[in-house]
Amino acid sequence: MKIILTGATGVLGSHIMYEILELFITTKIDGKLFIIARNKGKKSALDRINELLSSSYTPKIIKDKEIVKLHEYIEIIDTDLTEIQDTFSSQIKGAYFIHSAGFVNLSTDEEQREKIFDENTKITKSIFNLFHPFIKKFIYIGTAFSSGNRNGLIDNNFHSLGFKPEHRNAYENAKFHSENFIAQECKKIGLPFQILRPSVIGGKMLGNENQYFISKYMVFYLLAKFFHFTSQRKGDQENVRFIVNEDTVLNIIPVDYVAKVIVNTFEREDIEQLNIVHHKSFNMVNGLQLIMKEVGYTNFTLIQNSLDFKYKNTIEKLYYESIGKHLNPYFTTAANEYDTTLLNSILEIPKLDQEAFTNMIRYARLNNFKDINV
Repeated sequence: MKIILTGATGVLGSHIMYEILELFITTKIDGKLFIIARNKGKKSALDRINELLSSSYTPKIIKDKEIVKLHEYIEIIDTDLTEIQDTFSSQIKGAYFIHSAGFVNLSTDEEQREKIFDENTKITKSIFNLFHPFIKKFIYIGTAFSSGNRNGLIDNNFHSLGFKPEHRNAYENAKFHSENFIAQECKKIGLPFQILRPSVIGGKMLGNENQYFISKYMVFYLLAKFFHFTSQRKGDQENVRFIVNEDTVLNIIPVDYVAKVIVNTFEREDIEQLNIVHHKSFNMVNGLQLIMKEVGYTNFTLIQNSLDFKYKNTIEKLYYESIGKHLNPYFTTAANEYDTTLLNSILEIPKLDQEAFTNMIRYARLNNFKDINV
């Protein structure tokens, strides 16, 4: 079995790499994992992958294998995705291609729109056009939020909606555009494909190893990070108002669960689209209260959407002119849930209740919200 993986140094991609290697090790599959990665500063692609294979957070089953033996399964294609060229078509012929690399950026700033599109859609199109003649199947890792601002029950099919989704930012739009491109092009040439869409990714929850670990703190973690450090400032806490609808929810799913589902699904011929999401989304009001309690910021107020919203103090201004303006569309979005019948039949969805959510935030706080940059 041959598998090509992009994004192996990323939050989700690294866990997909671990799951693929575990699959090769435990099933004794004659497998080869081609990892497309680039150097970063003084670190070569090989250095970066080796760090992921030998760190304190590497799964035990991977770490117990010597690096030399792990590299019997791995071949690194050291190149930037924007500069990739075909010099290895004979090696990858018949491979499954898992495209996990992406540029997660929830910015609503217009000047960021083109960059977000290029880093997601333009690169995806280039990769597909280069690789499709040689591969067995193209698996695109999208986002459940490419469904846009929708209420009610959302199923797995985003390609025959009968309406144009109302996206909250350029990232959602770029991911939606990318997956539609993949679906249309694959159907034209008869190439099997999958669109697998995780929701907001949280820390690990399967097993007992490194519970709640995540390598980079994004989305709801960013809010927690902002108020964690703000709570440590000298002086009284200034009141911050959050504009949030009472019924708005945020769907969160553990990173290791997403990776395991992807590796359990990519060979299946009966699945073209799948949302990898929790069966019950987290109420945003409850989530905000849990976050603020855990990080020790007590002076806040929840208000309904205000058309005439003017900052009342420095902290409120700092928040809304940084991460707040990008997160705010998710605080006032329509309430929805996802149909997880198919997903739960693949792998039982772990319970993510208030205690587990608090533990995710606590893990981040205890680790000072420090990202791991490989």
